[in-house]
Amino acid sequence: MSTVTVVPGALITMDPSDKKVILFDFDELNLATAAALSSYVLTITAIKQNGLTALTKDNDALAGSNRKVTARFLATTATLGDRYRVSVNGVTNESPVQEKEYAIDILIQDR
Repeated sequence: MSTVTVVPGALITMDPSDKKVILFDFDELNLATAAALSSYVLTITAIKQNGLTALTKDNDALAGSNRKVTARFLATTATLGDRYRVSVNGVTNESPVQEKEYAIDILIQDR
């Protein structure tokens, strides 16, 4: 299974049968050389939800020397035409800590 690296603000289209691993690369958001993420919160918010079940995720984790976050998104739990905002709020290990937001949209659409 391949991993898709996304940029903040991207719109990702997923087929209703997709299970896609997405990489949120905070390294590209200009973290200082010695900085890493000490924690993160990943949130999925429905912008438009047509069915009873929503987009879900699993296997989220820190990666790349704790400068990246990966997660697998399961379009199989969503409905055709749904649109979601996926946000990752990363907290750095610096003193004082910084919080960095990384958000994308996911659209469930036949391909």
